[in-house]
Amino acid sequence: MAAAVLLALPVPARAQKLPAPQPVPGVRVGDLAHDFTLKDLSDRTFSLRDLRGRKVVHVVFWATWCVPCLQEIPMLRTMYDKFRDRGLEVLGVVVNLNQTVPIVRAVARDYKVNYPILFDDDGRMMERYRVSSLPQNFLIGKDGTIRFAGNGLPRNYEALLERLLQEDGAPETSGRPPGK
Repeated sequence: MAAAVLLALPVPARAQKLPAPQPVPGVRVGDLAHDFTLKDLSDRTFSLRDLRGRKVVHVVFWATWCVPCLQEIPMLRTMYDKFRDRGLEVLGVVVNLNQTVPIVRAVARDYKVNYPILFDDDGRMMERYRVSSLPQNFLIGKDGTIRFAGNGLPRNYEALLERLLQEDGAPETSGRPPGK
């Protein structure tokens, strides 16, 4: 009789841990940022894939005629100066909407832009990242996952950069940004 009672008691089930899904390419927070290769104004090639695992990357889509874009440049310049040696890369992607290389060069010079300016001459990146208004910012962790996406700079931008730069660059396995 006692054996029958013992068999009726619930036994804790052993849970199996399922592998978490990998992030998929996309443009939202938690997505793997779309890879791209673009040239800068000096014809040097920059590839997002080459930076994965090594750098935190801030990609900003902008135009010379966009006032909010120009207003962000001093902060981007300051953060790039402060964190470049610790692993921050800022890539300014100029959208090809009434832009010319000479005008972009002049604006970059006048605003003392100290980070690479890439030219999306065929508009493919603007389309791929679904940029519908400017500026459009994407902050990408070392693991290649988008950690911020928005039309302005993130709140607590400097603190967010500090945190992302301290991460080791191992791929996220949850498909979600840390802390979510």
